[in-house]
Amino acid sequence: MDYYQTLGVSRTANADELKRAYRKLASQHHPDRGGDTARFQEIQAAYDTLSDPQKRQQYDNPQPQHQHFEFNFGPGGMDEIFSNFFRGHQNPFQHARQQPRRNKDIRAEVAIGLQETLTDAKRTLNIKSQNGVVQTVDITIPRGVSAGTTIKYPGLGDYLFENLPRGDLYLTVNIYHNPNFEVSGLDLVTNLTIDSFDAILGVDAQIVGLDGKVFTVRTPKSCQHGTKLKIPGEGLYKFQQDIKGNLYVKIHIKVPFNLTDEQLEQIRTIKQQLTAR
Repeated sequence: MDYYQTLGVSRTANADELKRAYRKLASQHHPDRGGDTARFQEIQAAYDTLSDPQKRQQYDNPQPQHQHFEFNFGPGGMDEIFSNFFRGHQNPFQHARQQPRRNKDIRAEVAIGLQETLTDAKRTLNIKSQNGVVQTVDITIPRGVSAGTTIKYPGLGDYLFENLPRGDLYLTVNIYHNPNFEVSGLDLVTNLTIDSFDAILGVDAQIVGLDGKVFTVRTPKSCQHGTKLKIPGEGLYKFQQDIKGNLYVKIHIKVPFNLTDEQLEQIRTIKQQLTAR
């Protein structure tokens, strides 16, 4: 084994050239980055010899007797070697050694209906690994999820390297807009339009909740535009809790436009009577 060939440098390479070559090769072949341990040890041995002036001189001018150089990695192993080499600088492999080695995480998005947040929602997803293999997985989106929530599913991430643990799946949940309901925290707001006569007299009206339940509400007499009527406990769930918001019915008043002259005169008379009081 020729140490100069191992590092890919000429026999006249100076210390800086040796160091640059070593760093490049060590980064490529370090075991923590998928390299071969034997190849890395060859690179280490070559650099240890050529970077030491005395050892390099002995290597370039071998004596007749057999020369033996022992490379003892010691109890610290390769971590100690890199710590010594990068002393005073950040060791680029230190973080990798501290963290468990595993495959990459996968991030994806999924959309569900607003009504689906009232129960645990089931979805089947196709997870594609970096090697192109597609795996079908069944996931559960917990009740009470809100738009933009990211949920972690351990062990459902990438599995490019079969000898390493799988990464995790991070799933961001989006909520489809429901035109019948406005979301306000855990509360829902739905609209009810009545005519001005019903607003004056009061009226019974049917309201359909998010889960399909039908409720009958009574508007009060002389109801004003924008009045809200509360149906308790028919809003949204808090994430993974039994706390639930309310459903509010917002009143909109519509004025009749097809009244006859006689009807308009009757209304005018009533108005005059009221203002005369």
